[in-house]
Amino acid sequence: MQTRQRQLANRRAAKKKLWWWIGGGVLALAILCLGFLYLRGFFRSEVEYKITNGPSLEDPRFPLLVVSLSNALPTSGRLTDYWSGADAIYAARIDAIKSAKRTIHFEIYYMTPGRRADEFAAALSDRAQAGVEVQLLIDDYGTDSIPSEYWQRLQQAGVEVRFFREFDWRAPLEYNSRTHRKLLLIDGQRVLIGGAGVSDDWDGDPEIGDTAPWLEFEASYTGEVVSLLEGNFFQNWAYVGGTVDLAQDVIKVQPEKGTPLYITNDTSTLSESTIRMLFQVSFLAARERIWIGSPYFVPDRNTRNVLIQARQKGVDVRVLTMGQKNDKPIVRFASRELYGELLEAGVQVCEYQPSMMHAKLALIDDDWVSTGSANFDPRSYHHNDELNISTNNTQLIEKTDNLFQNALDNSNCLTRIEWQNRSVTEKLLGQIGLIFKPLL
Repeated sequence: MQTRQRQLANRRAAKKKLWWWIGGGVLALAILCLGFLYLRGFFRSEVEYKITNGPSLEDPRFPLLVVSLSNALPTSGRLTDYWSGADAIYAARIDAIKSAKRTIHFEIYYMTPGRRADEFAAALSDRAQAGVEVQLLIDDYGTDSIPSEYWQRLQQAGVEVRFFREFDWRAPLEYNSRTHRKLLLIDGQRVLIGGAGVSDDWDGDPEIGDTAPWLEFEASYTGEVVSLLEGNFFQNWAYVGGTVDLAQDVIKVQPEKGTPLYITNDTSTLSESTIRMLFQVSFLAARERIWIGSPYFVPDRNTRNVLIQARQKGVDVRVLTMGQKNDKPIVRFASRELYGELLEAGVQVCEYQPSMMHAKLALIDDDWVSTGSANFDPRSYHHNDELNISTNNTQLIEKTDNLFQNALDNSNCLTRIEWQNRSVTEKLLGQIGLIFKPLL
C-alpha cells in the first residue's frame, strides 16, 4: 500500500515538475519575444510630424521643401518607356539586359524559382560571358527560396553576386532591415525602376486565387538621374563588401537635362523616415486629389490624420489596395482595421479584384506623382531601403492616372457598413496583425 502511495506521489511530483518546466519555457519564450520587440523599438511612442501651412504644388517653395525635408536628390531625366503587366515588364527587363554593352547593375528584393528566374539568369549569364560587367545585389531574406546552385551557376558565368544583409548571429536584429529596391541600370545610360520582383507570382498565383497577372508597372529613364542612381547602387554595393571602381566610365556627367526629378532614398531609423516625410509634404500640397496605390497599406496615425484633414478640405482622397487575392492575408486584415475613420471621413478605399495589386504610387492633383518601391506601412517607413522617384512629368502623370482609373473600374470600393460587417475572425486577426505591424 505504501509502495502504491509512493508511486502516486512520485507521479504527481513528476507532473508538477513537467508543468514547471513547460511554464518556465513559455515564460522564457515570452521574455525573449518581448525583448526582441523592445530592442526593435516596438514600445517606443510614435512621433507625429506636425507640419502646417504646406504650400501648393504651384508654389516655387514646394520642390525646395521636398529636397530639404525628405533629403531628396534633385536631378533631371527623360521618361523613355512605361510598362504595365508582367509580360511587358519582364520582356522590357530582358531586352534591356540583352542590350548591355559594358555594365549591368541590378538590385532586387524578391526572387523565387521558376520560369522568370531562369530567363533572367540566362540573359545575365549570356552578357557576362560576352564580357559585360554584371553585378547583382540581392536581398538575402527576399530570395531565400532560391537554391544555392542557382547563384553558383551565375557566378560561374562571370556574374558577381552579393547578398544584402545576410543573417549574422553577432547582429541578428539587422536581418529585419532589407533592401526593397528594384533597380536595373544598363551601361550607365538607362535605368528601369518599379515594384516587381523576379518571380512567376507576377503572372498570377493560383494559390491565392489569381486568374490574371498582378497589377504592376515599371518606368525607364535616361539622363542625369541614371548617374545618381548608379551612385545609390554603389553605396549598397560597398556596404556588402563589393569593390566600387570609380575609375569606370559609369558615373558621368550627363548632357541631357530633361524633366526635373527627385530621388528619395529611405534608409531610416525608428523615428526618422524620409519616405514618410516625402508623402506628408506631398499630401499637404494637394488641392484637388490624393490618389494612393499601395498593396500593403498600413498607415500610421500621422498619415491617417493628414489624409483625413485633406478630405475635410474637399480633396478627393482615394486608396487603391489589395483585395482577397493577395500574398499576405495578415497584412490585409491589419490594414482593414484602420479603415474605419478613413471611411467615415469620406476617403475611398478600393480593393482590386482581378488579382494581386502590387503597384506603388502617389498621384497628387494633376501635377505631381511619386512612384517606386515604397509602400504605406511601417516596414517601408522605418526598416527597408526604398527608392522613389517623384516628378511633375506630365507623361508619367498621365500614364499613372490611366493605370489608376482602369484599376478602379475593376475594384470594390468599401462602404462603412461593409467594413463594419467583416467577420469576427477577420477582426481578431486584424488586431493580432496590428500588434506586430512593424514586423509584417
